[in-house]
Amino acid sequence: MKEQHGFTLLEILVSITILAIVIIAFIPIFTQAAIHNRVNGETLRSNEAAQVVAAKFETLLDIQKIIGNTASLAECSSQPVPKAVPFPEVERVGDTNYEVNVSLCDYNEGNVTGLTQAIFSVKNTENSPVSEGTAIKFLRNEEGTNAQTP
Repeated sequence: MKEQHGFTLLEILVSITILAIVIIAFIPIFTQAAIHNRVNGETLRSNEAAQVVAAKFETLLDIQKIIGNTASLAECSSQPVPKAVPFPEVERVGDTNYEVNVSLCDYNEGNVTGLTQAIFSVKNTENSPVSEGTAIKFLRNEEGTNAQTP
């Protein structure tokens, strides 16, 4: 009798069945990864948009031209966090429109004077899911252009 090499049809079917069960068990992991990847990508784009908006401003006067006079600002160390003031118009970054809010407070810590802390918050409502991003920037006050650091 001759020796035969190879697999029987039954062995191949059992192997394919086991492989299919393993693949089906991992499908939810891949779909969740794709969803999280999309959400994280939108958040990253929103944070980058906040950085782009923040980069447009160097002094407190630059922001006051957009949102109006900010009479007296609270100290950053005081609680609660200052109320966010919305920009009158949406900012377009790339091909997406963002609603922009800015919170301002006087930053006087240690030997640092003449700075205003601006927290820019952007919100993308065009795409689903809605994503938000933030950027913090220190601006020179118009009367305190000589900001000093220790």
